[in-house]
Amino acid sequence: MKKTEETLTVLSAIEAVVNAARYEKKSRYGYNDEFFRFNEELMEEVKKEAAYLASELAITPKQAVLFSLITEISQGGDLSRGDLSDKFQTRFVKMMAFEEDLGALEKAWLIRKKTCRKLCVSEEVQKCLQKNKPYRRPSVENMSTFSILSRISRLFQSVDDGLDRSLALAEMDGMLLANPDTCIAKTADKYEILKQNDQLDSFFDPDNSWTQDDYQKSMCRAERMLFYAMCYRYHDLNDDEYTWWNFKNYYDEDDMVELQEMYKDESLCLQAKVMAYVSVDGMLVKDRFKIADSVKEEILADCGGLHVSAPMAGLLKCDTLKEKQLYYDPIVEDRVKTLEELLSEKRYGKVREALEEKGLRTGFTCLFYGSPGTGKTETVYQLARRTGRDIVMADVSKLKSCWVGESEKNLKELFALYKKTVKESKVTPILLFNEADAIFGKRKSGAENAVDKMENSLQNIILQEMEDLQGILIATTNLTENLDKAFERRFLYKVRFDNPSSAVKCKIWNSMLPDLASEDAKYLSENYDFSGGQIENIIRKRLIQSILSQAEPTKEDLIGFCNEELIGNRPNKTRIGF
Repeated sequence: MKKTEETLTVLSAIEAVVNAARYEKKSRYGYNDEFFRFNEELMEEVKKEAAYLASELAITPKQAVLFSLITEISQGGDLSRGDLSDKFQTRFVKMMAFEEDLGALEKAWLIRKKTCRKLCVSEEVQKCLQKNKPYRRPSVENMSTFSILSRISRLFQSVDDGLDRSLALAEMDGMLLANPDTCIAKTADKYEILKQNDQLDSFFDPDNSWTQDDYQKSMCRAERMLFYAMCYRYHDLNDDEYTWWNFKNYYDEDDMVELQEMYKDESLCLQAKVMAYVSVDGMLVKDRFKIADSVKEEILADCGGLHVSAPMAGLLKCDTLKEKQLYYDPIVEDRVKTLEELLSEKRYGKVREALEEKGLRTGFTCLFYGSPGTGKTETVYQLARRTGRDIVMADVSKLKSCWVGESEKNLKELFALYKKTVKESKVTPILLFNEADAIFGKRKSGAENAVDKMENSLQNIILQEMEDLQGILIATTNLTENLDKAFERRFLYKVRFDNPSSAVKCKIWNSMLPDLASEDAKYLSENYDFSGGQIENIIRKRLIQSILSQAEPTKEDLIGFCNEELIGNRPNKTRIGF
């Protein structure tokens, strides 16, 4: 193999390894098939590339070559050990020699075991490879309770998708040990769920070599996993009542035996009163339990306190938002670009400092209003993605309560949680009220009944919070006539989203349906006053129809889909361009 003198990159090194290993021969079915060598001769040929990958990915050269071949053979999907055995043209028994290296790749989070012991290159790693960058495990240092809970949630979701439970548990232990000043870590230490130990040199145990002595009086693996799982279900799913069956996916068979000891009142979580049995009709039921309220208060003391009515729908991480091309009319496009520049980290801090020097309010409030399906919410997502800002989603439907005073309390807790999130975040997140007319309503003069008084109280809280805001608030609504006039002054930026012009609609049609002739796109954009959301509906129906009929829909079918979208209107009989 001829070595390249060019500077190596992750992808070029992987490609060089794959090309050196690849060869063709007749398969047992009689046709040429592709196979790969994995032997000492190959290791010598790709020594340079393997050493480079080993350095970039923090693994051994042998593991770097194995990872490169798995990446190529799996092609983004799942891969069994039998598939590897076949592609390496070796006996399955001999494949057992690779188990240690496969385990090391999994501990490096480069591959993941899935159901039926299949392997895959994780989605996070694939995203890094697509950008020609080495995968770096997220740091567990300098985290807040809120960010720890968010990471715990993602780890449990990954466990559901096949992540090794031991790796997930070690990562969760590591976050608490690396951030002892957070409330969740202090709580775990106080109740001896995970005792801090000055003798530990590392917060993460890549070899799973820690012993119970290392953890001092820490609870066993099964109970620690139970504690984290309860935190996850309460924080992320707002679930506050469990049976042990809710957690069966998070345990190996041996650990499940330990977990079931709680039925004998031998659980350390129960003895330490971290857990409590749930009362049903005044009776404690031993097959239902929850985290004790006092313990939840201690865990969440630095990130908003107890969930009263789950006002938070969750945190949307900016790196999870998918890129989407949006098309605007010139005025809207200009205003969106202004907001994007303002919210960029380069400009945001300078603008805030300038406002503060002049004694002006530093909070940024924006209202996106207009017709449904015109891209208001998606614009917020794309602004967040481009400026690297997470989104704190306010679930408006859960803010209001039938109990006197609860709605106001929920709203105050929401803003309190946002303030703490702002303080704990390196980049100020966006507080998003989607379909905000349900709560940003009109105040009622002379309110006498309890409902009207509650509505007025909510408006006053929001108005005051917007006045004192130290962050970024964006509200979207289709019904501006329902907004109180007092909100107009509070919103610094107001952007109206109407159905796009014919020229913009033509771009949308072309982007969503590239094979559509330009004259047909022009015809559709001029004859149907659709929003971008409506055009997307039509494209989806067209795709569904092609799957059901196993044939490409005709232009007449497309016209039919357009007419179906016009609820209550007569279909356009004109056939120009078609």
